[in-house]
Amino acid sequence: MTHRRSLSSSTGRLALLVPLIVAHLLTAPLWAGVSDGSATPGAASAELSFADAVDLTDLGRVAVHYEGRVKSFDSFARTIMQRVSGPHRIDDQSPAFTYLDMAITPQAYVDRDVIFVKMKLMRGQIIRALESGGMVRAPDFSRRMDEFLETGLISEEFLLRPEVLDLLEGLRADLLRSARFVEMIDAAAGYKNPGVLHDHLRIVPPWEGSAEDRWLSMQELVAAHGNPAVTAFPADRRQAITDTWERMRAAWVDRDAEGVNTASRELAPLLRAVTPALYPSESRLDWESRYFRYHSMTWVWIFYLLSIVPLLVAIVYRWKGAGRLGIALFGLAFALHTVALLWRTYVADRWPNSNMFEAVTTAAWFGGVMALPLEYWVRKTGMRYLFLLGSAAASMVGLMAAHFLPIALTANIGNKMPVLHDVWLFIHTNVIIASYCSIFMAAISATLYLIHRAFGGRAEYVRVGGAGAVMAGGSGRGNGGLGQVCDGVTMVLMELSFVMLWAGIVMGAIWADHSWGRPWGWDPKEVFALNTFLIFALLVHVRIRTHDKGLWTALLAVVGAGVMLVNWIVINFKISGLHSYA
Repeated sequence: MTHRRSLSSSTGRLALLVPLIVAHLLTAPLWAGVSDGSATPGAASAELSFADAVDLTDLGRVAVHYEGRVKSFDSFARTIMQRVSGPHRIDDQSPAFTYLDMAITPQAYVDRDVIFVKMKLMRGQIIRALESGGMVRAPDFSRRMDEFLETGLISEEFLLRPEVLDLLEGLRADLLRSARFVEMIDAAAGYKNPGVLHDHLRIVPPWEGSAEDRWLSMQELVAAHGNPAVTAFPADRRQAITDTWERMRAAWVDRDAEGVNTASRELAPLLRAVTPALYPSESRLDWESRYFRYHSMTWVWIFYLLSIVPLLVAIVYRWKGAGRLGIALFGLAFALHTVALLWRTYVADRWPNSNMFEAVTTAAWFGGVMALPLEYWVRKTGMRYLFLLGSAAASMVGLMAAHFLPIALTANIGNKMPVLHDVWLFIHTNVIIASYCSIFMAAISATLYLIHRAFGGRAEYVRVGGAGAVMAGGSGRGNGGLGQVCDGVTMVLMELSFVMLWAGIVMGAIWADHSWGRPWGWDPKEVFALNTFLIFALLVHVRIRTHDKGLWTALLAVVGAGVMLVNWIVINFKISGLHSYA
């Protein structure tokens, strides 16, 4: 066999990854005789009809033990396929179908455009490398490269070309800009390996085992090879499971959808009956599958957007009918958002604040938690509708980010990191993300104030500062203009942010001292959280000293929100530190 060059360097962690994939595909007897279903248009049509006819509903509710957590097969397959193909679905197939198809008929995917290249600049570089290597004369090259530039999906065959390997090797050396993206390509190719796919598919609970015991893959159960965990199985149980699996696999190879459906329906209860005490309830697995089929309910951003329009109309034109409509739409959006949060809490078996997706969506929800009581308090004042407007805008932006950036903000559910199992850190995290949402809400009302001033509005500000204005009954529109009202709302939110951010930093320091023996470590995120707090401290003092209090308050509120966003976006995704997970 001719050996192919690796995507990784000889010193890289994945140096032998691609050659092993190719060697496995070409030599593994398990896959011998499987045809490439993508060879002709007719075959492609047959593939689509087979995919449509296969019903994996029962198998989707089977439990898989992966990365220390038991999750539904639907959820697990979505996690793995996202690591291979990014946010895209292959031929509009479900992730569960594509996962099994890649594992059982891998040769059909050797020259399929399924590996995701995230960095757009790198896509152009790969295309130019292929053109320099003479691939421009290959059939459909121009069309496939146009699609690659748009979607980021490319075939393994293209990535294994010598000119592409040379390019990626050079890009790997750029640790700051491109090395991470090359490693993502390596990882995608690794997950696509059928051996890896089968090994990760740990759907067999340990016989009479405990929650700490390792689950088995079907490959292990079939092969046995003296594995004590396999030999512990009663022969009849093991035979029933492996026979059903082999029937399903054989039917899959033959493209017999009815045979696949029958075998998968029989396999699911056999697996649940192995060790019932370890198996999650079918209801929980079903709800987890449904949660991802509904796209984690990130589409709720649409309802927040719909509420913003009538709320703005009610603020500017003092139209009570528009205000009532805005409140109703906001209430609907917040109710759906609450359902999504509680739904995720149920399937994850923990409060959702352990990764960036959860931090963003939960922070957006905290905005509504703060806005609703504040709105009730100021319902008879000129401040009415402004808290809801700020919360709607913050929640809309947060959920839009989660919806349209599924790779950066992956919704996959994992275990909470061991370092996070501390009550102080639990409180610290929730207080900090709530303060971040309050900061963003303050920037909304501050932006309205700046727009008001830009269009000739008076240089006015609320006479009773911030929270005091709420306690005193707020600024009525009869006694002050829009600028005074916006300034009052900004001050309320800024004071809340100031207090919560300070409390969050202090509680984080208590946790750090408890866990690491020191309260402060000058971690990048600690530094930028402190910077945000100092900007708010500056705002308080500037407001006391400056003449144009409203303008400077609004400007510093917007700057503070900008520093907060840098802290959350740049520090999390670009700079490594102890807080990179949050």
